[in-house]
Order: sequence, then C-alpha cells, then structure tokens
Amino acid sequence: MRRGVNLGNALEAPREGEWGYRIEAAHLTAIATAGFDGIRLPVRWDAHAETRGAYTIAPQFFARVDEVVHWALDAGLKVQLDLHHYADLIDRGPNSAHRARFLAIWRQTAQHYASAAPELYFEPLNEPNGGAWTARALEDLQHEVIATIRESNPHRLIVLGPGNWNSIDALRDWTPLEGEGIAASVHYYEPHDFTHQNGEWLGADAPNFGRPWGTEADRDQVRVHIKQASDWANAHGVPLQLGEFGANRALPLEQRALWTTTVRRACAAGLRLVNGRCVQ
Repeated sequence: MRRGVNLGNALEAPREGEWGYRIEAAHLTAIATAGFDGIRLPVRWDAHAETRGAYTIAPQFFARVDEVVHWALDAGLKVQLDLHHYADLIDRGPNSAHRARFLAIWRQTAQHYASAAPELYFEPLNEPNGGAWTARALEDLQHEVIATIRESNPHRLIVLGPGNWNSIDALRDWTPLEGEGIAASVHYYEPHDFTHQNGEWLGADAPNFGRPWGTEADRDQVRVHIKQASDWANAHGVPLQLGEFGANRALPLEQRALWTTTVRRACAAGLRLVNGRCVQ
C-alpha cells in the first residue's frame, strides 16, 4: 500500500453511524478513482464480541465488515483491517484478563478471513499506550497474537507498531518482530498542540498552538521526525508505514494543507528503499 485512506469514525464507533459516518460502496469507488491504492479499516471488534465464554463475535457484525472489505477489494484497493479502540485492554494493560479475549477475537478474525485475498492485511492493535505498555510487555503480546494469527494465516501480512500511541519516539525502545510477512507502522501528529488544536473530543483539555504553523523551523521539525523513522526502518530492515497522520478540521484549511503536504513530502523523500523494497 503506497497511498491509503483511513475510513475512520465508522466501524470503530461503538455502533456504526453513532459518530456521524457510515461507509458506502461509492466511497470505496471514489477512493480508488482518486488514485489511492488502499484503505485502513479501523474496527471496534470488542464492542461486538461476547465478554465471556468463547468471546464470540456477532455474526451480523462480521457480515457488515465483510461487506466493506469486499467493496474495497472489488474496487482494487488493499485493506488493512485494524483492531481499534479496545479501551478496556489498553487501560488495564497487556497482562489483564482482556488478553485472552483479545487473542480470541483475533483467532476468530483470522480464521474468518483465512481464504481472503492477500491484499487483506491484519493490524492487531491500534495505539497501545500507558504505563503498563512497556516495550517488552507489548512485544510479548505481539509475539502471541502473531502466533495466533499464523495458526490459520501463515503468510498474511501483519502490521505492528510501537507503544506510546504508535509514536515515532517509541521506536527507540521497540524491537520489531522477525519473520516474513511483518511490517511496522507509526502515527504522526506533531506538534500535538497544533494538530489537536480546538479538538472537540478533548473538551476543556483541547490545546491551543497560539500561532500559525509553517515556519522553516516548524517544517524542519517534521523532517527530523520522519528521518528518525526512516533511519530506524533502514537500520532494522523493516518495511515501515505512516499509518495515521492529520490535523483537526477546526484548523484553517490552508494550515491543514501546509502541514499535510510537509509530512507527505518528508515521507516521500525520507522513506525509499529497505533491502531493495520500496516502503512508506
């Protein structure tokens, strides 16, 4: 996947539509027509799985995810299927009682899509964060979920990220897991006070950057961060993806466009070849 779109605020809401957006087939066609080659599909699996027993995922929810996945694949798009907003697991830590449920969700999901096209990827966990998510604890859980997925999908691409909200800085302490079919992903929202300025979901905690963004020093900071990620990927020989980036729509459009363009150009310049493979 070279150029992708996150289909956020739909299937990772507690119920699709609660956050104002439902995915339609026409949206996938429009994405493909615009020149993108993939989507990242955040899904809140835990809101649709039993809380005890076999932790069974509701069949009707699987059917809805299937519908969106097939729309995308039929449009010629790759699909990165992401487990998103499992708040109980994130808040209570990788060694909590939710570990077994998390693994059971992925065992079912992997079995369900075992015969799907190779253009479907799995991303086991979005943005682990908090004191319990040390690099070693995260790596231990990632080893276990990979083994769970590989029971039914021995070759499917699995996308993993570091802790601290999948931040670039967290790459320093995180060791990528070895083996075929493993890629890494980071998220980028720096400076936070700019990209999250006036964020309505943050309420009274929403930051204020205090000035327009876009000085040469501002843009250099982005380039430095992206180079850190690029250097890490080259040092470890791991394909690296920028899985999320963006700025709050409450910001002026020209400011959002300038920041987004700066990040995109830094990625295009800084992430080229890893072991002969073109990555971003």
